[in-house]
Amino acid sequence: MATYTRLLSYQTPLLRGDDVQALQQRLLDLGYTMVGIADGYFGRATDSAVRSYQQAHGLVVDGVVGPRTWAALFNPTPTLAVLAKIKSYLVETKKLHRYRDSVSWRLSKNGILIDTSTKPERFSVDPHPVVRRVWQTYRIPIENWGATLGVPVELIIATICTETRGQAEALRLEPGYISDEQTPHRVSPGLMQTLISTARMALNDNSIDRAWLLQPANSIRAGTAYIAQQAAMTRFDPPKVACAYNAGAIIYNGSKYNRWKMRQYPINSSEHADRLVKWLNECFAMFAKDNLKPATSLFSLID
Repeated sequence: MATYTRLLSYQTPLLRGDDVQALQQRLLDLGYTMVGIADGYFGRATDSAVRSYQQAHGLVVDGVVGPRTWAALFNPTPTLAVLAKIKSYLVETKKLHRYRDSVSWRLSKNGILIDTSTKPERFSVDPHPVVRRVWQTYRIPIENWGATLGVPVELIIATICTETRGQAEALRLEPGYISDEQTPHRVSPGLMQTLISTARMALNDNSIDRAWLLQPANSIRAGTAYIAQQAAMTRFDPPKVACAYNAGAIIYNGSKYNRWKMRQYPINSSEHADRLVKWLNECFAMFAKDNLKPATSLFSLID
């Protein structure tokens, strides 16, 4: 990880160096494309990117990269309040529970266990290569927005895998789509397949468009913000997160083919939640095998 050595800001003559280049690259990795290229010169474009980052992360917006902004960029850490909230949810999700007349489940150190099973449902024996690729490719924005918005990284990873298997250019047009301008509630661009209208709502930004969401870090930011907004109803309980993200809320569906009894698409099925649960379990397996303990993480906090 890059080491902080000095205050960085826009000034004349321009500051230059490896630390400026590392700063620029981190901003680019987080989706602040106004930087342009990481050339090692702290110019107006870098100043603009730093100010945008500071505003989005609740920092003093002055364009100065001091110890606090540097630490937020290179070592994103959840607040004590965020950790306390996740731990309080874990008290509930670790116990065997159900949604109305659904199957029962609980979150364990190995992932989600259903009914009396002691073995989590997964896609493969070894951690699935897709979950590893998603984590390795998008780890920087996942950890950043997970810590900033208070969402466990496993939920972000599992949602990405469920929605697109890590394909950043994915695009879904819903029935009734006319155009992005006329029907932003019918088009889902990008890694986390957030509707343009949902992304605008979650981030309170009506300027968000398809091009913005097709940038992976931006899609991660929008999708993570949406998961965070739904936390009061989901309590970060993975099957509930899956269904609320997919259907917009937790709504009862009594189909005999839907073991979770929460609405999801395809309607009258359990397909969406089944996939997300398996991907979450793959993520737990990867963290266990690689001895990883991310800061904002169900796996790291469960005992």
